[in-house]
Amino acid sequence: MSTLPDPVELVKQSDAFAPHERYYWGYQFLLATHVLVPLLRQQGVFREGMRVFEFGCGEAGVLGAFAHAGAQETVGADISAYRIEVGRRIAGVCGLPLQLEVRDLLSDSLPSAWHHHFDVVLLRDVIEHLDSPSKALQVVRELLSPCGAVLVTFPPYYSPFGGHQHLLQTRSGMIPWVHVLPKPLFEWIIRRSSRPADQEEVRRLRHIRLTIRRFEQAVHQTGFVVAHRSLYLLRPVFRFKFGLPALQLPAILSGSILAEMCAMEALYILRLGRQEN
Repeated sequence: MSTLPDPVELVKQSDAFAPHERYYWGYQFLLATHVLVPLLRQQGVFREGMRVFEFGCGEAGVLGAFAHAGAQETVGADISAYRIEVGRRIAGVCGLPLQLEVRDLLSDSLPSAWHHHFDVVLLRDVIEHLDSPSKALQVVRELLSPCGAVLVTFPPYYSPFGGHQHLLQTRSGMIPWVHVLPKPLFEWIIRRSSRPADQEEVRRLRHIRLTIRRFEQAVHQTGFVVAHRSLYLLRPVFRFKFGLPALQLPAILSGSILAEMCAMEALYILRLGRQEN
């Protein structure tokens, strides 16, 4: 375990970051420290000295927690130059050895040093934003060492806020399942927002509609096997955002249509299996 000072306290005490930068990085770090790192340790996926990559790392709070927990190498990539810049500044203040790059992993070539190099690859709340989950998992195969594992989390599209309508920051955007209304009503709700970029992202997510079933199809198509799956009625991150406890979906519902409609998070651990033809 790292002997560095508590990174959360260092960030809180620094006047170098805007409140929203502290907020996003802080809950990412706490989620990984208290939920993701312990889970991956318990599942035999992560231990000190491993190499960890985060696909769509944002401000890299999650990746920072793995560095603080003893990862030997921590590398992250994101398409947002601003979020990478924030992550680099915070890593510098906290003394976390992160390598963060602005890169579109679906279109940019991978550095040769990354090929089959990482013991753990993380995709936290990223894959639902990508047009092709199969292509994303193919890139992950290129990153992953032969005995490595992948952590994927996402909100299934038909869950209460699976359309990310909260991004609109309107009252109607706070209504569960509003994103599955007929298109004319959906568009009327979107146009009430003053956030053009988020309007377009909500439209993209409606087009992509990543469901549990579609994700699991992509898993099998790309030669992965599911080593662990958890479905949550209340997401673990809600503990750090809203003070709410994590609540798993009853196992009896996990294979039903109610899982698609009610599970606010699907969490998977994947390992490499036989590539299917």
